[in-house]
Amino acid sequence: MVEFKKNEWLSHHTKVSAGLFKRSVYFIIRPLLSLKYSRYLSQKTIQEFQPRFCLGTRGLPLESRRAWGSKYLKHVREALVLVQGTGTGWDVISWARLRPRKIIATDMFPFEDSWEDITRYCYDHYKVRVDFRLSAIEDITFLESNSVDFIASDAVYEHCRDLPGVMRESFRILKPGGCIYASYGPLYFCAGGDHFSGRGGLENCFNHLRLDPEAYQQYLEAYQEEIEDFQGGARYIQLDLFSYLTTRQYLDIYREVHFEAKELILEISQDALQFKKIYPDKFDLLVNKYKDQCSQDDLLIKANMIILQKVDK
Repeated sequence: MVEFKKNEWLSHHTKVSAGLFKRSVYFIIRPLLSLKYSRYLSQKTIQEFQPRFCLGTRGLPLESRRAWGSKYLKHVREALVLVQGTGTGWDVISWARLRPRKIIATDMFPFEDSWEDITRYCYDHYKVRVDFRLSAIEDITFLESNSVDFIASDAVYEHCRDLPGVMRESFRILKPGGCIYASYGPLYFCAGGDHFSGRGGLENCFNHLRLDPEAYQQYLEAYQEEIEDFQGGARYIQLDLFSYLTTRQYLDIYREVHFEAKELILEISQDALQFKKIYPDKFDLLVNKYKDQCSQDDLLIKANMIILQKVDK
């Protein structure tokens, strides 16, 4: 029986943060990085998705993502911000730094200890009121229609089994013209898309796609730790918390619910690129195996970062 540990919120927040110097360097070289990584994708994908940037891992640090998202957060001091799928609540801190009027943060699992600490931390440091709620993000009936100015989430949409329902509820509560910032990944068809494959070496990074069910289960058992992260791959696999969507399918769902994609950034998996280079025959087998479900580019696209705006139906 696998046990799960819950992350320490402050150490996690510190881990994903980047200093001013590092952010400045990334800002300067980002266009060059985008040119480099966009060459790994087909022209068809580039033309269809029109990404603002194509980047490698950590090409857009947390603070840079917040600055990018906050461009669409008008009158921030008066704004009500909803943070979806907050988990321990670590991501609330970075939004509190913008000093909105109030933040509501939800998750379908309780993290009472960290939520209480973060509520106090955000008020003490930024004078921002935070209200944590235990709630599935596709069912937030406690919020009135047209009441939220801005919605944010990190590493959530790839775990939504009913993303259309999530987007319909998000559309309902957003004010007219309101925006969503979302970053999500690894996407399921990319390297490590199960948040587990890759343990034991690069040759394992596509095991969730390559192995038959019996071999995959043997792989999981071989590399599971005695105590796993509560917000990690072993638990997500156990609960089957994956959307199984490609970038194109995500964008189709947004359009169907009447969200306009204002900006899209694609993150390319460096593990997937290395796997393709070192194991070309195995990569080609994957392309052929999943040709009816995804494209070769979907095997390389690790994450999406997107700004969506509510438009009138």
